[in-house]
Amino acid sequence: MLENEISDAALSKVWHFTVGFARAGETPAAKGSGVLVKYKGLMGILTCGHVDTYVRSLKQPIGLVRFNRGLAEQFGAIDLDEVFSHVAGEEPWERGSDDIAFINLPPHLVGNIAKDCVFLDIERNFTRPDPDSRSELLGVHAVFGLVEAFTGETTRQNKRATTRLRGVFTPGRLLQIDHLNATLECFEENIPALPDSFGGTSGGGLWRVYVRKRDDGVFEAEHYRLLGIASREDIALTPPQIACQGPGRIDMLLESVHSSS
Repeated sequence: MLENEISDAALSKVWHFTVGFARAGETPAAKGSGVLVKYKGLMGILTCGHVDTYVRSLKQPIGLVRFNRGLAEQFGAIDLDEVFSHVAGEEPWERGSDDIAFINLPPHLVGNIAKDCVFLDIERNFTRPDPDSRSELLGVHAVFGLVEAFTGETTRQNKRATTRLRGVFTPGRLLQIDHLNATLECFEENIPALPDSFGGTSGGGLWRVYVRKRDDGVFEAEHYRLLGIASREDIALTPPQIACQGPGRIDMLLESVHSSS
């Protein structure tokens, strides 16, 4: 399908900036997502305040999941007792309020993660201009992250435990974006394939990707930008909406962390 080709082209530019937080074992679960970023010498993971608060409450190391497009694989673990987080917002994490966090990673963890993933230069992300030829391009808006509803059971073979996790690229219509908030409305035609809940996607990026159709008919992504961090769903609406922390909240949080470091 044409829509899948376009989504695949857009996903090719954003999946390697994304990580998931997962719990393995007898009751596996996808517990949130995050975007790897660097900012003025800081290296870490942007996610939601409620995700950081929850995974810390588990009092145990949490699995880090990398993506190869939509497929997910645990490539390490992070002990949150060994790293500092900076959180804006607090419970009950209401829609439209601060719900964003930055997990500041020490150099040895940065090095391990960078073997498999890429840290997004957030300053360049916000300052580089859009392509001049936008009228010739297709603009794709989407959220990418783990989805708890698509987590499978743990299977064991040759002493190796495998839990099926899935990263989902959810395109939609950007209903609203300002300094603090953004809202993505899922495409109505995709409703049959959507999960009952986007739990696990919190902390994943809201992206805009410009895609071009080449002369040979293949779609390729030409430009991408992180616009926000997914923080809340509204499944009761038809089609569902995903509320996001806007670019200003990202900028304010990272500048605050940098100023205090």
